[in-house]
Amino acid sequence: TAANIVYCAGFFLTVSPPTMIALGKHVAEKHKTFCLNLSAPFICQFFKDPLLSVMPYVDFLFGNESEAAEFGKAMGWGEELDVVALKAAAMPKESGSPPPPPPP
Repeated sequence: TAANIVYCAGFFLTVSPPTMIALGKHVAEKHKTFCLNLSAPFICQFFKDPLLSVMPYVDFLFGNESEAAEFGKAMGWGEELDVVALKAAAMPKESGSPPPPPPP
Protein backbone atom coordinates (compact mmCIF):
# COMPACT_ATOMS: atom_id res chain seq x y z
CA THR A 1 0.00 0.00 0.00
CA ALA A 2 3.01 2.31 0.26
CA ALA A 3 3.73 2.21 -3.48
CA ASN A 4 2.67 5.25 -5.48
CA ILE A 5 3.29 3.60 -8.86
CA VAL A 6 2.20 0.10 -9.86
CA TYR A 7 3.62 -1.55 -13.00
CA CYS A 8 2.21 -4.73 -14.54
CA ALA A 9 3.22 -6.80 -17.51
CA GLY A 10 0.46 -7.64 -19.97
CA PHE A 11 1.36 -11.30 -19.63
CA PHE A 12 -0.60 -11.32 -16.38
CA LEU A 13 -3.77 -10.86 -18.46
CA THR A 14 -3.33 -14.44 -19.64
CA VAL A 15 -3.80 -15.87 -16.15
CA SER A 16 -5.82 -13.49 -13.97
CA PRO A 17 -7.61 -10.49 -15.48
CA PRO A 18 -9.79 -10.15 -12.33
CA THR A 19 -6.64 -9.61 -10.25
CA MET A 20 -5.47 -6.87 -12.60
CA ILE A 21 -8.89 -5.21 -12.50
CA ALA A 22 -8.89 -5.32 -8.69
CA LEU A 23 -5.40 -3.83 -8.66
CA GLY A 24 -6.50 -1.13 -11.11
CA LYS A 25 -9.51 -0.27 -8.95
CA HIS A 26 -7.33 -0.04 -5.85
CA VAL A 27 -4.83 2.21 -7.60
CA ALA A 28 -7.61 4.48 -8.92
CA GLU A 29 -9.31 4.71 -5.52
CA LYS A 30 -6.03 5.61 -3.81
CA HIS A 31 -5.11 8.16 -6.52
CA LYS A 32 -1.95 6.31 -7.46
CA THR A 33 -0.42 5.59 -10.87
CA PHE A 34 -1.04 2.36 -12.80
CA CYS A 35 1.33 1.38 -15.61
CA LEU A 36 0.76 -1.49 -18.05
CA ASN A 37 3.11 -3.00 -20.59
CA LEU A 38 1.48 -4.66 -23.60
CA SER A 39 4.32 -7.23 -23.37
CA ALA A 40 3.78 -9.02 -26.71
CA PRO A 41 1.66 -8.67 -29.86
CA PHE A 42 -0.30 -11.83 -29.01
CA ILE A 43 -1.75 -10.11 -25.92
CA CYS A 44 -3.57 -7.65 -28.19
CA GLN A 45 -4.59 -10.42 -30.59
CA PHE A 46 -5.87 -13.07 -28.22
CA PHE A 47 -6.51 -11.24 -24.94
CA LYS A 48 -8.18 -8.08 -26.26
CA ASP A 49 -11.24 -8.30 -23.99
CA PRO A 50 -9.23 -8.70 -20.76
CA LEU A 51 -6.88 -5.94 -21.95
CA LEU A 52 -9.80 -3.59 -22.57
CA SER A 53 -11.25 -4.39 -19.15
CA VAL A 54 -8.02 -3.12 -17.55
CA MET A 55 -7.43 -0.10 -19.81
CA PRO A 56 -9.77 2.26 -17.89
CA TYR A 57 -7.35 2.05 -14.96
CA VAL A 58 -4.14 2.51 -16.97
CA ASP A 59 -2.31 5.81 -16.61
CA PHE A 60 0.75 4.88 -18.66
CA LEU A 61 0.75 2.26 -21.42
CA PHE A 62 4.07 0.82 -22.56
CA GLY A 63 4.77 -1.15 -25.70
CA ASN A 64 7.26 -1.50 -28.50
CA GLU A 65 6.47 -0.77 -32.15
CA SER A 66 5.08 -4.21 -33.00
CA GLU A 67 2.93 -4.32 -29.84
CA ALA A 68 1.55 -0.84 -30.48
CA ALA A 69 0.81 -1.68 -34.13
CA GLU A 70 -1.01 -4.84 -33.07
CA PHE A 71 -2.99 -2.90 -30.46
CA GLY A 72 -4.00 -0.43 -33.17
CA LYS A 73 -5.06 -3.26 -35.47
CA ALA A 74 -7.07 -4.93 -32.71
CA MET A 75 -8.82 -1.64 -31.94
CA GLY A 76 -9.55 -0.87 -35.60
CA TRP A 77 -7.31 2.20 -35.59
CA GLY A 78 -4.71 0.96 -38.07
CA GLU A 79 -1.02 0.48 -37.45
CA GLU A 80 0.38 4.02 -37.61
CA LEU A 81 2.08 4.48 -34.28
CA ASP A 82 1.29 8.17 -33.85
CA VAL A 83 -2.42 7.48 -34.41
CA VAL A 84 -2.38 4.50 -32.04
CA ALA A 85 -0.60 6.52 -29.34
CA LEU A 86 -3.07 9.41 -29.53
CA LYS A 87 -6.14 7.17 -29.57
CA ALA A 88 -4.84 5.03 -26.68
CA ALA A 89 -4.14 8.18 -24.66
CA ALA A 90 -7.70 9.39 -25.33
CA MET A 91 -9.36 6.20 -24.06
CA PRO A 92 -11.74 6.79 -21.16
CA LYS A 93 -10.34 6.46 -17.67
CA GLU A 94 -12.21 5.16 -14.65
CA SER A 95 -10.94 8.07 -12.57
CA GLY A 96 -11.84 10.53 -15.31
CA SER A 97 -8.57 12.34 -14.76
CA PRO A 98 -4.94 12.24 -15.90
CA PRO A 99 -2.43 10.35 -13.77
CA PRO A 100 -1.57 11.91 -10.43
CA PRO A 101 1.73 13.77 -10.10
CA PRO A 102 4.61 11.96 -8.41
CA PRO A 103 4.94 12.50 -4.67
CA PRO A 104 7.35 15.25 -3.50
